[in-house]
Amino acid sequence: TASKDEEQAMSQEQPMVSQKKRKVCYEHRDKYYKCFNTHAVDGSADQCKELRRQYEEACLRSWVKYFDDMHKNEKSAAAQKRMMQTVQPSKRFAADE
Repeated sequence: TASKDEEQAMSQEQPMVSQKKRKVCYEHRDKYYKCFNTHAVDGSADQCKELRRQYEEACLRSWVKYFDDMHKNEKSAAAQKRMMQTVQPSKRFAADE
């Protein structure tokens, strides 16, 4: 589901998009990313192509770009956090000494 910030940003961009259409967009986005996140790990994300097509059809192009960028940034931030957690605390701040 979309956060209030997402809904506000998107309603400002396209005030004519109905609440029903936004809901359909969010549902298709969520289904696609659930599939993608499950299958991207093992390299079988091709299974998600039809869900991607439905997501792109249900959402405005600018929303798809926004959601894709947001997803990419969240994944990148999560990967950096995991990487930092694997570094021993004594080595994290070795450059500060």
